[in-house]
Amino acid sequence: MGKKVMATNEPPTKKAKTADPRDDNKAYNYINGQFVEASGGWLDVQNPADGSVCGQVANSTKEDVDKAIAAAAEGFAKWSRWTVKERMKPLLKLRHLIQENEDNLAKIVVMEHGKTTAEALGSVRKGNETVEYACGMPTLLGNSQKFLEVSNGVECKEFRLPVGVCGSIVPFNFPIMVPLWSMPICIATGNVQILKPSEKVPLTAYHLARLVDQCGFPAGVFPPDCQARLRSLQAAKPA
Repeated sequence: MGKKVMATNEPPTKKAKTADPRDDNKAYNYINGQFVEASGGWLDVQNPADGSVCGQVANSTKEDVDKAIAAAAEGFAKWSRWTVKERMKPLLKLRHLIQENEDNLAKIVVMEHGKTTAEALGSVRKGNETVEYACGMPTLLGNSQKFLEVSNGVECKEFRLPVGVCGSIVPFNFPIMVPLWSMPICIATGNVQILKPSEKVPLTAYHLARLVDQCGFPAGVFPPDCQARLRSLQAAKPA
């Protein structure tokens, strides 16, 4: 007799890939689940402690931003159909990977920003607290739906639904904590996010993207467009 195959309702996930094998100090764009160069070349990233060049960041043009938005819109069409419980599997893995790699992430923050090691590590952990909070979204959203019988035969229902493609332009002062204040909540609720980190501290976001790449999110859910032109991203309309 052949073996029985158990059916599952779990959504298909993108096969987890190894981290991008290229130069650790080159912040590529992460678009549609792939690490790619930008059409605008590269910008140098300086270590504020001594002024030396500690890396490079992809210098995105409008065309690169448009690609990121298109990929995010396609990713939203898939991701928003996952149940909130199904979304927690890759998010829980991201929380674990950030915790596992917190020392390396802190070192990158120290190198490109100039924070002390203690402050850098504290910012990584503080950001990961929001990831952990977002992992409780099934309970949080489960308590948010309202049903009222306002009159005879008249019912009032309230639902929370994903909005679509969101943009996040973050400052340089907290390279990982501030991005992690918005991204986990955004994607846990079924939205997708395009992150534009500061060109002064892009390497942390790039290494965060390498961790995201290993979690099983559908392509396009979280594309950091590392040095997107501000005007292009601010003018982008939600899908």
